[in-house]
Amino acid sequence: MASPSKIPLLALVVLTVCVSAATQTGITGPPPARAANSQLAARVGAHVPDFCLNDLDGHMVCSSQFRGKTLLIDFWASWCGPCKTEMPAYEKFQERYRTRGLVVIGIGLSMDTPKNLKMFAQKLGVHYKLLMGTMPVQDKFGLRGIPTTILVDKNGVIRKRTVGFDYPSKFEAALKAVL
Repeated sequence: MASPSKIPLLALVVLTVCVSAATQTGITGPPPARAANSQLAARVGAHVPDFCLNDLDGHMVCSSQFRGKTLLIDFWASWCGPCKTEMPAYEKFQERYRTRGLVVIGIGLSMDTPKNLKMFAQKLGVHYKLLMGTMPVQDKFGLRGIPTTILVDKNGVIRKRTVGFDYPSKFEAALKAVL
C-alpha cells in the first residue's frame, strides 16, 4: 500500500496518463483549430459542404445530386430521444413539399450501424433518404450535438442551423420561407 505522502503523487500520475490517452484517442474531440474551421464551413450564410456518403443499403449518394433543390439535412442517431419527435415531422415535410423541390436527408451518426439506423427509421415510419455518417463529414459540418438540422436553399446556401431539438412548426416556418 502506498504511504499517505505518495497518494497525491500517484493520483497526479494516473490523471496525467488518462488525459494523455484521451487526447491521443480523440475522446476529447478535434483540435480547436479544426473544430473552428469546420463550424465556419457549415455556418448560416455559407455554402453547404460537399459530401458523399453511403445510404443504408451501401449505395453512394453525393450532395451534388441535389443541386437546385432545397435540402433539410438532419444528423441523428438511433439512441437520440429528440430525434424520435423530429424525424416523423421531417417525413411529413418531405411528403408535403416534395413537389416544391424539398429533399430531406437524414445522416446517421458514424458510431451507429446501418442495421440499427434502418430499424429505428422503420419504427418511426421514416422513408426519406438515410445516409451513414462518417467522422470526416461530421467534422465538415462542425457537428457538436444531435439532433443537428440544417436547412439549405436551392442555391446551396445554409439558411438555418439548429443544434438540439426544435419544434417542427418553427422549422417548417423557416422551410416555407426558402421554398
